[in-house]
Amino acid sequence: MDRAADGGHSAGHSGLAACACFNVRSAARAITDLYDRTLEPSGLKLSQFAILTVVAGRAGATMQMVAAELGLDPSTMTRTLRPLEDAGLVRTRAGGDKRAKELALTSAGRAKLRQCGELWSTAQRGLRERLGAETFDRLVADLAKVNEVLRA
Repeated sequence: MDRAADGGHSAGHSGLAACACFNVRSAARAITDLYDRTLEPSGLKLSQFAILTVVAGRAGATMQMVAAELGLDPSTMTRTLRPLEDAGLVRTRAGGDKRAKELALTSAGRAKLRQCGELWSTAQRGLRERLGAETFDRLVADLAKVNEVLRA
């Protein structure tokens, strides 16, 4: 099987071209790279923008709540959150449960979120244009369904 026949994946001979996991991971890396390049002027990565977005949308959000919503394990959450705290974009404080840290955006964090939101919208439009509206919408809907089924 050549690269064109297997969707451009060099793993076609090993059977990975038909592997859902391989294709999702490969596409996720490509899409993440596109968004990260677009967000580069903000100094943040897509994963950090996602944390800011969730924290902004949930008063009293804990690290555990944000990690669960984003599908992050605790160590990845801590590693991704630390630079946001160091930059003064997010602050943590003890919550009602002493074991849980609550997260809140600072004023600098809200400003950064606005900047990133504009850049993210640019990435969204660019990907939608490159894929075509129908494919983009189907991709988003299909991936939401996969998440819903597998995380239930």
